[in-house]
Amino acid sequence: MTLLHTTMIMLTISCGLLLVGFSARESRWGMPLMMAGVIGALFIIVYNIYELTSRV
Repeated sequence: MTLLHTTMIMLTISCGLLLVGFSARESRWGMPLMMAGVIGALFIIVYNIYELTSRV
């Protein structure tokens, strides 16, 4: 898989976590799911920087 495919899969999972977490924000699982989505989005940024700088 290319970097684009990997990024899109991870971004889909991260946005799904954010969506489910926001929908369930009144329950006790809402905030941890949203935090997992945010951490996943930050991980995507770090992963892309690492992959792009290691190819130079």
